[in-house]
Amino acid sequence: MCSKCKDKIHSKFKSEKEHETIDIKDVGRQDKTVDQKSQEMVQQDQELVSISGLQTAGVSSSPTNDKLINVEEYQTEMINIHFLALYFDGSLWIGDGAKRNLHHTFTSLQNVQLLRDKVKVVSCSNMVILGIAVTPANDILMATGTPSLMQIKAGSNKVSESIYCEDMSRDIWSVHVSKDGRVIMGGVRFVVVMDTYGSYLTRYENDKNKKLIFKGQLVHSITSTSNGNIFIIEYFNKGVIMLGKDDVINIYTGHPVYNHIDSFHPISAVTTPMDNVLVADNGNHTLHILDSNCQLLTVYNIRDIGIRRPVSLAIIMNRPFPVLYIGCDVCESNSKSGKLYKMNIMEC
Repeated sequence: MCSKCKDKIHSKFKSEKEHETIDIKDVGRQDKTVDQKSQEMVQQDQELVSISGLQTAGVSSSPTNDKLINVEEYQTEMINIHFLALYFDGSLWIGDGAKRNLHHTFTSLQNVQLLRDKVKVVSCSNMVILGIAVTPANDILMATGTPSLMQIKAGSNKVSESIYCEDMSRDIWSVHVSKDGRVIMGGVRFVVVMDTYGSYLTRYENDKNKKLIFKGQLVHSITSTSNGNIFIIEYFNKGVIMLGKDDVINIYTGHPVYNHIDSFHPISAVTTPMDNVLVADNGNHTLHILDSNCQLLTVYNIRDIGIRRPVSLAIIMNRPFPVLYIGCDVCESNSKSGKLYKMNIMEC
């Protein structure tokens, strides 16, 4: 019997190979299998709600709505907001990654202020930007795809070369400054840690077995926690790598409940005031919150509050609750520039 049409098929019939033949006693068992799969899917959806609070049919509220509040949306002049950094005066530095030609009205690096529902551009530069970080002295450090980090000194708009240079003349693609002032730089399958004065502290490239630590194309996003752990996100490597003092300690590859929608696509990470790590998952429109040891705490589906394709994160403590900024890719056919979101995030 054919499992699809339940008609007898002669072995010489042309489409015989396109059909699955089963014993007549097994008819009905197939339906039971389908029912079991349906029940498993429902159970997965229920688990999705109970763990992360994602909104599904029959759920009137979710922790996403409860934990991410006072959401404000801003339209920028940039195509994509790939990079975000908070400045000491409350303004933001945003970058879209590529140098733009004269036919565009925007530039690849902007210092902006959010005024009510408007974005005011304070200053701008037409240059390649691959990463932005702010030092304890309020200098802006920028990764531009060269062996040296560029900088904008506090109180100046002039771009100059910094003291932070990769000694093997390999290009820097990402930068992060830790709370204690360490400058952490990443490139093609390597990470370098320097002190405030530009002296080398640690280099991560091969593990204790002399195998490559990083498997992706290049290091894209870096953050760190107060216990000294460093969190790395690479292009084309769907995981978050946690580095200890000398080696890889842990790797987070997403949660199967969320990955069944689409594979895990981490793209940006930032450390929260409570020393947790917030990871933006661009493919699933979610935020994963990890503790300082790379263990999953919860996941928020930000698509439930109208935010899609997050690509950059920044956070600052502004009592009583932290303020989270999310920069996004263009994902709507009628939108020509990236959106920026500002909100309060609870218990993070």
